[in-house]
Amino acid sequence: MAEFSGLRTPGTDLVTEQVNHFGLGFEYLAEQYPFLGQNAFGHSGAAGSLGFADPASGVAYAYTRRRFAFPSGQGASPENGHLAQSVLRAAATV
Repeated sequence: MAEFSGLRTPGTDLVTEQVNHFGLGFEYLAEQYPFLGQNAFGHSGAAGSLGFADPASGVAYAYTRRRFAFPSGQGASPENGHLAQSVLRAAATV
């Protein structure tokens, strides 16, 4: 898991033109979602979806949208931050 979650290629994504950081095929998500552990990894989709695993909390999260986010091609939709944070809070209380 350490191989997948480590930061490998910091820089600007040539497709979305957003600053992105990648591990081995996964996005390094700790900077985009500071409430996640430093080894959280996953990937956002063009339709606004997001999936990740956070080894620190033991939580895996997946979200898909019924409709494309606009503008499309910009990665995870804005509601993912609030939803993922709520899931992590709920998991901490179980």
